Amino acid sequence: MKTGKSLIYIAIFSAIFSNQVSSETVNNEDKELEYIEVSGHKISILNQDAAASISVLNDKDIARKQKAELASLLTELPGVDISGGVTPLSGQPVIRGLYGERIHVSVDNVKRKTETDGTSNIASINSLGIDPSQLKQIQVLRGADSLTVGSGAVGGSIRIVTKDARDYLSGENGTGARLSYLHQTVSDSNNYSFSAFNLSDNVDTVFHASQVKYSDVDIVSIDKNSATNPDDISDVALLNKIKNDSSRTNLTLKNTWLFAPMHSIQSKIDWSETESLDQPYAQSQSYGIAYPTLAEDYKNDYIEAMANYVYQPDNPLIDLDIQVVYSKKDYEEETKGYITSGENEISYAKLSNGTTTRKGFRIANLSRFEGYINHDLAVELNYENENFKQSEFADTETTSFYGNSDSDNLSLSIIDQTKLFNEKLLVTAGLRYDTYKRSNNVFSDYDNNDDGELSNELGLTFKVTNFLNLYAKYAEAFRAPSVQELYKKDEWRCHIGGKICYQEPQPYLKPETSENFEAGFGLSWQDKPFADQLSFKAIYFDNEIENYINNVPFMYYIDENGQKIQGSPGPEESNGIPVATHRDYSAKNIGLLYSEGIEVEINYQLGKFDAYVGYSTMDMDVEGMPNFFLGNIDYETQPYADAPADKLTINLNYQLLKNLNIGAQLLSYAAQKRLSEDYLNYGYGTDSYQLYNLNASYYGSGNLSGLSIIMGVDNLTNERYLRAPASEAADPAELGRNYKVTLSYQF
Repeated sequence: MKTGKSLIYIAIFSAIFSNQVSSETVNNEDKELEYIEVSGHKISILNQDAAASISVLNDKDIARKQKAELASLLTELPGVDISGGVTPLSGQPVIRGLYGERIHVSVDNVKRKTETDGTSNIASINSLGIDPSQLKQIQVLRGADSLTVGSGAVGGSIRIVTKDARDYLSGENGTGARLSYLHQTVSDSNNYSFSAFNLSDNVDTVFHASQVKYSDVDIVSIDKNSATNPDDISDVALLNKIKNDSSRTNLTLKNTWLFAPMHSIQSKIDWSETESLDQPYAQSQSYGIAYPTLAEDYKNDYIEAMANYVYQPDNPLIDLDIQVVYSKKDYEEETKGYITSGENEISYAKLSNGTTTRKGFRIANLSRFEGYINHDLAVELNYENENFKQSEFADTETTSFYGNSDSDNLSLSIIDQTKLFNEKLLVTAGLRYDTYKRSNNVFSDYDNNDDGELSNELGLTFKVTNFLNLYAKYAEAFRAPSVQELYKKDEWRCHIGGKICYQEPQPYLKPETSENFEAGFGLSWQDKPFADQLSFKAIYFDNEIENYINNVPFMYYIDENGQKIQGSPGPEESNGIPVATHRDYSAKNIGLLYSEGIEVEINYQLGKFDAYVGYSTMDMDVEGMPNFFLGNIDYETQPYADAPADKLTINLNYQLLKNLNIGAQLLSYAAQKRLSEDYLNYGYGTDSYQLYNLNASYYGSGNLSGLSIIMGVDNLTNERYLRAPASEAADPAELGRNYKVTLSYQF
């Protein structure tokens, strides 16, 4: 990071710290629903005043969408998509084209990490273990967010809050329970959930249990009879159903105990089990067609325990949290069956197990100052240790691909939110320093990978008028290399001649670092003849990531001095360069990744009608594209293969009757063929498409006051579409028409 810029922030903090302290406490409880925590420990701000691109979904938004998994909830937001396969539980959230460890996900302020190995995830199915019916709010911040969460938030962060008993009981003391059932026809899935809750003057307790089971998934195939060139249509494009047998079970116990007027403890235990059985090899439908005797089972178990002590005395300088966290994630991947080669059957039976154990400690305090300048100051110290181990059993042998690795992270952050010039200028400024260390028991010959990174952020909101805001923000972020990227070793027979392919340890990987600049404007009106509420926010962003990490090939031979020298792909030497004897597919720092775009959100309410519009467009370019044939990296600037398509979302809702709401949605994607020539030649690129969804919600009253019925249909016209990046030849269509019904009863 640029240390020169840090002097600006240090100067800002020096000026802020010189202010007088007031004995008054600022109380935002009355505006709890309006404010969101954007940065730092309990530092909150109106979304319209935040110098960032942020989307917020509340419990009503979540209920109307009728989704059984988290990733599917987010696709309607600008700049947010899904990576992974079509089958349920295999998708992972994507923000501005980035996914995996580049996105920070937290549930009730506890990190849920996705371990990655270069560009691929360690577990083929996600282990978030979250039932959307238990969620109160989802907040998606697009863009660099290392200031508040540390390593990993290069692309952005997703912050999830689950419901308390207070939410179920509308703040009234008492005891109750809620039953809910969701059915979806597209995957013949059934989601059952149960919540029991109790609220008193000093205790808030919720127990939640849910299970969802999916069957085969309906998709839309190409009609071969009406195709112009039927012989050119791949077998994958002819699929109208994908074999699927997957499920997720989760249990949550959440409790808040106010044991003294100024003291409280929140505790939470989360457990989930996720599995997807008899999937095609590597979740590739083309492999499933070519090798029907080969299949894989994926399983994940996750348990998390958290305790958070809060001390809030009648003192504006102290709002203290102390948190401890323990989590353990187990994954299992079993390859079953064989493939035939001539008259022979080649067994692929293999069982792979991995475990990630995480222990964390956090202490944070918020101080409120009032004087010549009013401001809130958040200070946070965070430590976490992660241990990862993995083993494989095949051909009566037990081996380890990664070994046993440890990851230690320690950070200190200082974030200040200031109001200047009679609250016309809002300033959020912060510094965070992270140190990290990675080590491995197998590759002990290599030095430990350790380093430190400074993250800066400066956000400015200028309130030009009572309805017009101008925004500017500069933020730095980083992602330390994971132990899976650093430490791995494997070899196998390549598909080219007699070469051996490798994955080799890369203990000297540098962290990815990014610089993100954003600017925009917002408009907001309330209680006007033309709108009860109208907000408009447009953000332009420009992001650059250095030392981008990717799994890339390196084709080489070893000379007489034992040095690795770039070789030719063969089978003959080229221009005097000897034929390569090795192909290494390890994670490497490959260069620069650029992205720029625009995101727009509009919220409108008038009487019984409300509407939402979201739009995103972006371009991504990379200097450092792998060339898997030549076994090298092309450093010419070219379009990035994983860039998302431009997207427009329109949500319309109308309160038809007192208890009945009806809604419609348009989700429109532009064609995405801004790809390199190689990708276009391989058939990648997606056409434009539009999806139409309908929904209706009924909430009972009187004797039926605890009843709610929500019905909907997604992809009303049964459109065939591919999610970018994709190839018609290799990727199956996305989900077909889906009828949904949710029945809930609270008593």
